[in-house]
Amino acid sequence: MNPYQILGVSENASDDEVKKAYRSLSRKYHPDANVNNPNKAQAEEMFKNVQQAYDQIMKERQSGFSSGTSGSYSNRRSSYGYGYGGAESSIPNELRAAMNYIQSGYYQEAMNALNQMDERDRNGAWNYLAAIASEGLGNTMSAKVYIQRAITLEPNNLQYRRFQNHLEQGTSWYRNTGRGYERPFSTTTSSFCLDLLLLNMCCFCC
Repeated sequence: MNPYQILGVSENASDDEVKKAYRSLSRKYHPDANVNNPNKAQAEEMFKNVQQAYDQIMKERQSGFSSGTSGSYSNRRSSYGYGYGGAESSIPNELRAAMNYIQSGYYQEAMNALNQMDERDRNGAWNYLAAIASEGLGNTMSAKVYIQRAITLEPNNLQYRRFQNHLEQGTSWYRNTGRGYERPFSTTTSSFCLDLLLLNMCCFCC
């Protein structure tokens, strides 16, 4: 399906309208909101589609490429990669959802998404995102534990070490450097910086 159809907005919708639809559908189909839903599996699948559709639209708008109404969304989306396993589509859906939640400032939802991943799959990127979400929730001690695990798994990742220094020194590094997480894709510059941040993070996960 066309990603705009998944979010229920037109291709001429503003960024704010796209974000509003994305947030509304994410809450509606989030697994935590459908625990007792007899159609839980369908809701979970829709939740994943919503995350992927939002990623697709924002990346296309940033690059100036429009998907239009023809072609297969699932075939096109793999052309955008963070370097995670060679293609964006290989990023676990839970990790992708956590990234989107953090960008929107929904830290508890980000932790909920991360906690759905099997413990065996909790790599450096998982712990890094868990650290950011924990700090956003005010759990500094938990954030320090997560970022230390991330560094233990990926000792050469400078991004992780910078965040650890921020936690240890109590500086304003995250508020200043991570501002793109608060307003996802609000400007071309912040979106570009965020993509570079995620690219740097995910390259070490390959």
